[in-house]
Order: sequence, then C-alpha cells, then structure tokens
Amino acid sequence: MSSKSIEIPVLGQLLRLNCPEEQHEALRSAARELDQRVSEMKERTGILQVDKVLSIVALNLSFELMQEQKKTHLIEDVLKNKILRPLDHSLENIGAPKFNS
Repeated sequence: MSSKSIEIPVLGQLLRLNCPEEQHEALRSAARELDQRVSEMKERTGILQVDKVLSIVALNLSFELMQEQKKTHLIEDVLKNKILRPLDHSLENIGAPKFNS
C-alpha cells in the first residue's frame, strides 16, 4: 500500500496530505463532513472563532466515537456470551473441535 499526496480543502484551507490512494475518496468525504459539522455548529451557536467551534466539534466527534465503541463492545459481549459460548458447549457435547472465543 503506497502513499500518494492529496490536496484536500478543509475549512477554507488547502491541506496537502499523504495517504494510500485507495483512501483518497474517504478522506475527501471526511473533510466534507468536517466542513459541514463546523458550519452547522457555527450557525447553531453563533460562535465565530474557528478554534472554539473546532473544539466543540472535536468533542462531539469524540463522544460519538466513544458511544460507537461501547455499542461495539456490547455486540461483542452478546456474540461471545449468547452465541459462541453456547455453541462451544454444544460442540463439546458432540465431540467437535471448539472455537477460540
């Protein structure tokens, strides 16, 4: 996976970044999402200082990430406790090899 330079407009500035070519469109999409969130936050709060708006947006994104990580851990726990462990137990009863959970 080789990196290639890409120019992305973010908050009115052009950033030059290196990333794998197959991730360029995802990075452009992320930049558009950030621009949109910052614009919406400026409009909702009336705050004009970009650094303050960016701090609020970053905090919101961090919170959203933490919520998604919690959901992922809950799903993993359900998979382990409700599916894999009972399956392992059932397989033990018939003498089949176990899954590593």
